Amino acid sequence: MARPAAVSASTVSVRCRSNDLASRLPDLRAALERQRDFRREQLAQVDLHRPTRPLPATNDAVDRAEEPTSALREVEALVAAGARRALIDIELALVRMRTGGYGCCRVCGTAIPFAVLEAIPKTTLCLVCQQGAEHGPPPAPATLQG
Repeated sequence: MARPAAVSASTVSVRCRSNDLASRLPDLRAALERQRDFRREQLAQVDLHRPTRPLPATNDAVDRAEEPTSALREVEALVAAGARRALIDIELALVRMRTGGYGCCRVCGTAIPFAVLEAIPKTTLCLVCQQGAEHGPPPAPATLQG
């Protein structure tokens, strides 16, 4: 199956008009706002644990003692990066809700099923385009040479 080409914003709004989300948007908005609050709190907690300056290492014993702290800092940095990415996605979904583009696939412009939006409210892809994004385009058919 070929992957659909990207479409313009005007085409997306025309294709997605049939997607009746109006009655369900308040619940989806509330879910996104809860996720946003969680991510903000998560980032605040990571910031509370972040040292203001690195501790000086004076000998090997101190270096070995700091290894778990270094690993913890690395994990916290990864958690913070993921939380920031999620927060951006959530904010963009809320903007799409305000501007009328929410629930429309950003690639092909078709309506994203409510069940998908309910499970992943910040999604921007329909199932077909998501599958294409995860697995890449299908391989070209093999030709026989005789």
